[in-house]
Amino acid sequence: MKFSKRILPLSLAALCTCAGLSWGADTPAAPQPFGPTISAFGPGGTGFPVGKLGVLLNYQYCATDGVRNGGSEVNENVRLSKNVGVVKLRYGIIEGLDVRTATPIYDVYKKNKVTGTGEHLGWIGDTAIALHKVLLNQAKGAPFDLAVDVGLVVPTTDVSSKSVDFVGNGAWGTGGAVGLTYSTGSHRIDQEVHVYTFTEGAHDYRKPTYVRSTTAWGYAVNNYFDMGAESQFDWNGKSEKNGTSQGDSKNEWYAGPKMAFKYRPAGFAAGLAAMFPMARWYEANTPSEGFRIELKLSKTFDLL
Repeated sequence: MKFSKRILPLSLAALCTCAGLSWGADTPAAPQPFGPTISAFGPGGTGFPVGKLGVLLNYQYCATDGVRNGGSEVNENVRLSKNVGVVKLRYGIIEGLDVRTATPIYDVYKKNKVTGTGEHLGWIGDTAIALHKVLLNQAKGAPFDLAVDVGLVVPTTDVSSKSVDFVGNGAWGTGGAVGLTYSTGSHRIDQEVHVYTFTEGAHDYRKPTYVRSTTAWGYAVNNYFDMGAESQFDWNGKSEKNGTSQGDSKNEWYAGPKMAFKYRPAGFAAGLAAMFPMARWYEANTPSEGFRIELKLSKTFDLL
């Protein structure tokens, strides 16, 4: 009797253990989140599959909430409403190496609230082309994904009296980036830092050297839906006009929540983020954005 009393719970424990091992073996992998939503060149330290073409569209709508100098608003004389699209292409050349492009298309409505006059500016900006090389791969045992970019900005803009020199003025540019991605379970963290500098272009204008830091956290709620948050910090040096500094450097930090929908069988994903100013500083009077709404659409095609 004592033996029976002991063998029954031991047998049940063994059965539960075996069942648990069997269930664990069939457990699907944790759902994986989509990459950054905002207009980073990224994504972070990850690469792109060989032979696949990614077509992405970033769309940003934002409106200024006044003209600022230093860290304070000085007036509300000018209001800008911006619609900015960035068409991106990515192609996996070989394992760990891909090429990517980004071309901005934009419309800016500028209204002078003192005179009541307004005008539309924009159309197409200069295109950035970069080689993206993965140095460390977390899936192969590295502590995280790490990649570097080497990039070139080429003159593709339509220079006119309606073009915005800061977006594109037919100048050449060069720069690079470092990206890091860390994944654990259903969480993903991305960090990118970009640095670019430019030659003088049309209108005798030289765009400022800029540094951009993008940070993103994503959590995959399931295989179809993500939530998270993103942050972008921009440091812009001084632009030049006719070789003279314009004294217009600026620093901007925006952050906010995001969500994403993805359908991996079709290679499709869509992300939405709302960004708000955390800190702003301007050397010269500058219209500053009170919010940014960011949309990203992504579709992958298999060319092999």
